[in-house]
Amino acid sequence: MIENEALARPWWLLPLGRIHAAWWVLAGILILVADYLVGVDSQFPMLYALPVILAAWYSDRWTAVAIATAVPVFHIVFVLTVMGRTESAMLLATMTAARGTVILLMALWFARLGEHERQLLRYVVKLEGLLPICSVCKSIRNEAGAWEPLETFISSRSDADFTHGLCPKCVAQHY
Repeated sequence: MIENEALARPWWLLPLGRIHAAWWVLAGILILVADYLVGVDSQFPMLYALPVILAAWYSDRWTAVAIATAVPVFHIVFVLTVMGRTESAMLLATMTAARGTVILLMALWFARLGEHERQLLRYVVKLEGLLPICSVCKSIRNEAGAWEPLETFISSRSDADFTHGLCPKCVAQHY
C-alpha cells in the first residue's frame, strides 16, 4: 500500500498492463455483428469507441486505428447496401464518417497517453524508507545484511550512474 496518498494512482485512471490486440479486434467484430442484427437506423456503432479506447491503451496505436477505421467503413457499406444511395442513407453515412473521425482522434490520443505513462514508469524508480548507512564510509546495509558502497546500492536499484569529483571545500581541506 502506498503511504503517501498524494502519490496514489487516481481511481479514474485506467490500470496499467497489456492485452493482446486480438481481443479488441474480436470486440469490434462483435459490435459489427450486433450492428447488422439491430439494423441500419441504430446508433449502436458509437459503442465501438470503448474497444477502440481500450485497444489504444492496452495494446497499441495501430490496433486502435484499425478498429476505429474498419468499423465505420463497414457500417457505411452496410448502410449503403441496405438503404441504397438515398438522401437519408447518405446523411447516415456522413454522420458515421464524422463519428469515426472523432473516435480515431480519441484513439490516437489515448494511445499517446498510455505510451507516455509507460515511459514515465520506466524512468521513475524511487527508494523508500530508512537506509542504514555507515556514518564513516557511507556504505549501506542491504536486505541481506551485507554492507555495500553507496554508489553500488543506488546504481543496482535505479538507473542512476555515478561520476566522482571533489568539491572545492574537500580540495582545500585534503589537497
